[in-house]
Amino acid sequence: MAEDEIVSSRNLIDTSLGPLRKFTGVLDSIPTDKKSWGEGAQARLYIQVSLNFRDIEVLSAVELYHFPTYTLVVNRSNRRMSRWGVLSESFNNIVDQAYTPEQLDPSKPQYISPASRADWKDAIGKRLGIVMADGEEDRPAPPNLWDGRNKTDKPTPCWMVYSVEGIGSKGKTAINVAVQLLNGKTLAAFNQAALSSQEIRADVALLQAISKPVSAPDSFANIMVTSGKFSKDAAGVYHSITSD
Repeated sequence: MAEDEIVSSRNLIDTSLGPLRKFTGVLDSIPTDKKSWGEGAQARLYIQVSLNFRDIEVLSAVELYHFPTYTLVVNRSNRRMSRWGVLSESFNNIVDQAYTPEQLDPSKPQYISPASRADWKDAIGKRLGIVMADGEEDRPAPPNLWDGRNKTDKPTPCWMVYSVEGIGSKGKTAINVAVQLLNGKTLAAFNQAALSSQEIRADVALLQAISKPVSAPDSFANIMVTSGKFSKDAAGVYHSITSD
């Protein structure tokens, strides 16, 4: 007689959110599609945006996912406090790190308006870090978004961008992470720590520089030493010159 399958009330998933909760992937394309909701005079048109990712690396999921591609489908909206608004604002917060404080200050002559800064189209071909803001494990808390059915705001799980290749991640750039990891380590220990960093793995150019032989002029460790930011002692341990 076969054993009875264990019945559990736990580990239930919201199928509308899909199986992934955190991943990185190369943004491949962003097609849009016109949709309608309702019938007759009550019908309303909206734009559905599909963010297609390839070469994904799954970092957290509620069920096994072995496919190399993934698509996020979000209804476009001009409201900040919407699923599209939260996703886009998190993207903007990352890519705006590439600009100087003067370029972000409307009172400065160097100011670059938001309309002229990097946008979704500029991220095609780059690896992005994506996380579900649902408040579970170490993920961000869900924002309060308008619930049209109940006519009130309520915590709503939605997607956010936490890193963009070549720029960095929310709260810290990949370069800053690498600099912190290099301090007090040998090259072997640093390489091991760097490969475990989600921020560094999301920045392909930086990861390539770290992976190069230390003798290469454009290797990360060599650049840190030749630029005067780090020294290396007789035991091969790197020390930040500005850390004291």
